[in-house]
Amino acid sequence: MSRMQQAAVPDPELDAVYRRTRYEVDLPEGPLALQIDAPSPGLLAVHQQFNVSCSSFMTGWNPRSVPQTAEKNAAAHERLCARISALGLLYLAGRGHDPSAEWVAEESLLVPGLGLPAARRIATELNQHAILHAAADATPRLVWLTA
Repeated sequence: MSRMQQAAVPDPELDAVYRRTRYEVDLPEGPLALQIDAPSPGLLAVHQQFNVSCSSFMTGWNPRSVPQTAEKNAAAHERLCARISALGLLYLAGRGHDPSAEWVAEESLLVPGLGLPAARRIATELNQHAILHAAADATPRLVWLTA
């Protein structure tokens, strides 16, 4: 999807929050850090391991950036896991950390092979503002879903 086709940035402050967040994926050899717009050799290795040409990083936590209870966030995460499993895809656990510690780390998933249209659909169903998506170049891009 081109940048022209994605939703407009809803709020410059929210965009800054997403861009400063530290995204991590749990791998057997240790955490893989993902940075928006930075090519990731580690993510490329994940793509190769899973024999895919893309991946999506997403959460079900805190829909529309509104803090939720631990119970609601856990239920949203389970819904996300179930949606991915229903597609027959595997996922790797991860999280998004707010370096300012204003937000609790959000449990997230890296889904190798989850294309952008399906990732957008699932995240929109879970009322998320944005996801990270990486194409064959293994460069995570911030994709806004709502304006």
